[in-house]
Amino acid sequence: MTEDDDLELEDEVGEGKVPVVPEELDIDPFLLALLHCTAFLDFADEDTVDPAAASDVLEHVGLYIQHLPPDQLGEIQEQLDAIEEHGRSAGWPVDIVEFVRDFLYNCGIGDEEEEEEEDAEADD
Repeated sequence: MTEDDDLELEDEVGEGKVPVVPEELDIDPFLLALLHCTAFLDFADEDTVDPAAASDVLEHVGLYIQHLPPDQLGEIQEQLDAIEEHGRSAGWPVDIVEFVRDFLYNCGIGDEEEEEEEDAEADD
């Protein structure tokens, strides 16, 4: 699969698009499924998904993620970093790249200070 295939294999989600992650990145399929579902809920417009229901589901996802052991969270972060890097190089929409980058933070993992440091490093 090439980067061009990524752009062809997209699912429309509200105003944005969720590109398919290429198999070569060797990302856990469960993580990919979770990212796709949560992105759908996060980006869907209110005509597609009730915002209150989407918010409730996303909150529960965050609570479940918070119960994962630190070593598993580290593995997930490594995979998210690989997806983010691929998304940037493949020209994915900025909001999708940011969604991937901030996934664990939005699930309640990490703190605001760490996020600000990462943003500063990304800008350099």
